[in-house]
Amino acid sequence: MQPDLSISIINTNNREIVLNCLRSLFTHTMRATLEIFVVDNASTDGSVEAIQAEFPQVKLICNEVRLGFSTNNNRALAQARGRYLMLLNDDTIVLPGTLDYIVAYLDDNPKVGAVGGYLLNPDMTFQGGYDYDLHPVHEALRPLSDWLGHRTIREQSAPVEVDWVCGACMAVRREVVDQVGLLDTTFDPLYTEETDWCYRIRRAGWRIVLLPQARVIHLGGQTMNRTPLHKVELLRRHQALYFRKHQGQFSLWLFKVLLFISSLTKLAVWLVRCPFGGDAARARVRVHWHTTGIALSL
Repeated sequence: MQPDLSISIINTNNREIVLNCLRSLFTHTMRATLEIFVVDNASTDGSVEAIQAEFPQVKLICNEVRLGFSTNNNRALAQARGRYLMLLNDDTIVLPGTLDYIVAYLDDNPKVGAVGGYLLNPDMTFQGGYDYDLHPVHEALRPLSDWLGHRTIREQSAPVEVDWVCGACMAVRREVVDQVGLLDTTFDPLYTEETDWCYRIRRAGWRIVLLPQARVIHLGGQTMNRTPLHKVELLRRHQALYFRKHQGQFSLWLFKVLLFISSLTKLAVWLVRCPFGGDAARARVRVHWHTTGIALSL
């Protein structure tokens, strides 16, 4: 019998975290039938043995070397049998009824090609991870997005159509994947791959919807100021790759110029504040200095 939902989870040395994620899936899903894959990314902390012992029904794919987000998920999705296919981070806790709701919503809305779960912080506040258009002006000048009139998603109480959803919890119809293909491994090891996927899904004529009733606690979701500098660089380079791929050289050029101006301006502001701002101010200086250099090298 074909399962309702096939779920791909990547684990890298997060034994207890991934076990808690799996427990939430089996405990909090009543009606939907599940097929769960864990792609173990060359863990050395006993994750594989622990999963096998507690969840023998989970299908393990074990890497000998570490691979990227897209490649790992594609390995699972290529084997998946479900009517719907889901990307789910290992650092998530799925709340009661979430997966049942996702399956029911997709069953009832045949023009919706993909949905995103409603990501919450551990204190149950709205985390974000969803957006409308990915535009070079918005991405380079993100703190000014409201002033520029960009539609940023706030807390929602009803399903809302969006342009992209976060790959921490994202479900896609099987026929959509058959039509547009799997994740683009050019975006490995991580960042912007789900945005690219969502763009291709919308271009094929499907709708993408954020589901506030599909609640998921996400332990990640770091702000840019706490993100390691090499990840900041990777994010910006993959945003540039996205603009080049889908919007052309002018959008790429605009992104680079505005990112440089924005980062240089913020660097100047935080250099002035640095003597009075402590570690937080120094962290912002490092990020904006690094981002200024990234903009020049794109």
